[in-house]
Amino acid sequence: MRKYGAYLPALLMDACISSILTNAAFYINYLHFSSTFLGTLTAISTGVFVLLAIPFGRLSDKIGRPHVLTLACFSLAAVSILLPFCTRKLYLMIAFPCSGIGMALFWPTYEAWLAEREGDGDLIRRITTFNLFWTVGITIGPMISSYLYKGTSPVLAFYLAGGFSLVNWITLESQTIVNRKNLRSPEHSDLNEAPPHAAHHTYLRIARIANFASWFSLGIVRHIAPKLTVESGIPAMAFGNLMLVMGTTQLIGFLWLGTNRAAQWHYRLPPLIGAQLLAIIAFLAIGLMPHGFYWTCAFAVIGLSGAVTYFSSMYYSLHAQQDKGNKSGGHEAVLGSGLLLGPLFGGMLADSALGVSSPYILCAVAIGICSLAETIIWLRQKQMVGV
Repeated sequence: MRKYGAYLPALLMDACISSILTNAAFYINYLHFSSTFLGTLTAISTGVFVLLAIPFGRLSDKIGRPHVLTLACFSLAAVSILLPFCTRKLYLMIAFPCSGIGMALFWPTYEAWLAEREGDGDLIRRITTFNLFWTVGITIGPMISSYLYKGTSPVLAFYLAGGFSLVNWITLESQTIVNRKNLRSPEHSDLNEAPPHAAHHTYLRIARIANFASWFSLGIVRHIAPKLTVESGIPAMAFGNLMLVMGTTQLIGFLWLGTNRAAQWHYRLPPLIGAQLLAIIAFLAIGLMPHGFYWTCAFAVIGLSGAVTYFSSMYYSLHAQQDKGNKSGGHEAVLGSGLLLGPLFGGMLADSALGVSSPYILCAVAIGICSLAETIIWLRQKQMVGV
């Protein structure tokens, strides 16, 4: 277990963040604020994350990872402890964006730190292990928040999130930070395995568009859907179970993508497009079918699709790259843009005359548009140089 200690912070941080975000949706419902306000609040926090992810990634390239990671943990712990005292919109608008600062400090820095570590296997194995750990965290966070939610005092999950963040800092402090002499050099085999620069750049663009669409939709599922399910009369615990299903299939997807057999999927368009087509069908099922068996199947499919798009974006961002902090910052910024716009537009639609099912239809439309854009980019690049 000791060799996996460097990956435990991914689990703890996503458990912290997902607990905050899921419980915030329940908390907004408890305070009788609208879905539009919830979407706006989430969008502001995510907007801060998007704006700062790349600069903080570059900052960690310059001053070192440990200082930035420590600041991230304490900032999120402070937000978690303060949120239960925010009972007015203004207070929430002031406190909640600080969670975006914490995320921007943590994720680009941590991803680059992992990519630089030696002795933990090749890049794909490290990315796969990382994905497994953060998926467990982002699954148990909403599940625990859903189970802890009580209509009379919906703040317990906030304190739990603060505990996750502090334990995360202790975990990071216990790890040996990689020395400069152990960093990957440009002559590493990763560079030799990389495709030509033009093809690499094309697939990176395509994967980031796909990941944007995925997290646009996941933003609605993770940040808006908890409130919508409770308003629809669905128990909060049922939402937690659906998140467990989605997290389980995402874990399975990451396990498959980390195998040698899945290597043939790298730098290929059909796996990305296929995963997104399945996600479109899943979101249409959620929007048009009643809660039950169809939703369970749909959430399972969404988890698998999210695994494919996230793995592709992260792998292409780190594979054969020298400025890993900058590239992982770009990966997080694009992902965050989806998280910003999804809840914002989803919350507005939920409050409109279109009803509480309309955000899920929006997810299907967004993924379809992005899939079309990816195909056009791939065809144009193929005509120019061949990919």
